[in-house]
Amino acid sequence: MKPSFGLGQFPKDFLLCLGASLSAYSCISVFFLFPLVLELKGYEPLAIGTAWIIFEFVLLGTRGWVNHWLSVRGSRTGMILGSLALAAGVGLLSVGPSYPMILLGRSLMGVGWGLFSIANTLHQARVLPTRLIGRGFGLSGLAPLLPQLGLIPLAEWTVRRGSPGLLFALSLSGCLFAVVFSWRLTPAKPGPISHVPLGECLQESWAKPPLRALLLSGSLFALSAAGFMPYVANAAMEWGIAGSSFLLPEALSAFVARLALGGWVDRYGKRLLVPYFGCIALGAMISMIGGTTASFVVGGLLHGIGMGMVYPLLYSLLSRASDERSRTALFTLFGTFIDLLWAIAPLAAAALAQLVGFGAVLRVSAILIAGIVLTMRWRVWPFLD
Repeated sequence: MKPSFGLGQFPKDFLLCLGASLSAYSCISVFFLFPLVLELKGYEPLAIGTAWIIFEFVLLGTRGWVNHWLSVRGSRTGMILGSLALAAGVGLLSVGPSYPMILLGRSLMGVGWGLFSIANTLHQARVLPTRLIGRGFGLSGLAPLLPQLGLIPLAEWTVRRGSPGLLFALSLSGCLFAVVFSWRLTPAKPGPISHVPLGECLQESWAKPPLRALLLSGSLFALSAAGFMPYVANAAMEWGIAGSSFLLPEALSAFVARLALGGWVDRYGKRLLVPYFGCIALGAMISMIGGTTASFVVGGLLHGIGMGMVYPLLYSLLSRASDERSRTALFTLFGTFIDLLWAIAPLAAAALAQLVGFGAVLRVSAILIAGIVLTMRWRVWPFLD
């Protein structure tokens, strides 16, 4: 009998998506260190936050175009074009430009990632058999974790020593490999175009309590990372510890959870929401309020277990709730709810850090996440059926 995570049971296109996603995330994951690069170059917290957040604003601003493009051109073309745009942005940042050029490079990255990320998850949802949806998204969720395990500690070490070249080299290589994997995907078969505008999809989804609960859960999932992860390395430096003491165990525990427990998503479904969002909240509280290497390790392990399981769980529930007519628009809308938090939370954190420092801000973020999890437990998740 094949193990539950054996690759032989998955379609070829899913495996190519997995390779493309892993390659692209090699770029996105190490860019969690980009705020540290800017800080070491002497930029103020608000300037750092603006450079980070313009990525999200551009990504959000192109969502309507992404929805239309994917409806007309298909997910394969979207993955190729998205990878190329991402590579162009990294290439621009790597030449050591002025601040306006930094904003332009981050904007190009936002366009590319916005297109690639939706196209990639959409293609996976379309090619995965129903019985493998949870396991499949569990495996695809390894893509952002492997770079954290293998690349971020090394990249952080080189950045702290004033040599960010490795960060840019890893990022650019990942983008180019993503192009290669995406090119090998099966082209979409010609057929009738089903395009649902995002506004119409939002109205239809918000009127249905189960879909509304999924959209809000996606926002909470995003806040659980966006509320502090971009500035973990900055806060750790204030406390005299290494940010990788949180990021490494967080990635390791999430990796193990997604690899070994992805099948639980297909078996238990929505019943996993409360325990694993609870792990996220507890991990954030322990790590950020403790502010020590030990608390970073323990909190990172708990946070990683929660994030590791919530990712495949939400995408599994979303895949089962969508049909062929609405799938592109619903996946784009779900991604928009996630990215909206990625736009708001880091900018708000950077603005507050200008006054009180990153450490104090991340402690408040951890408390906020815990409060929202409790609210969702009683006011939102009971509506999931």
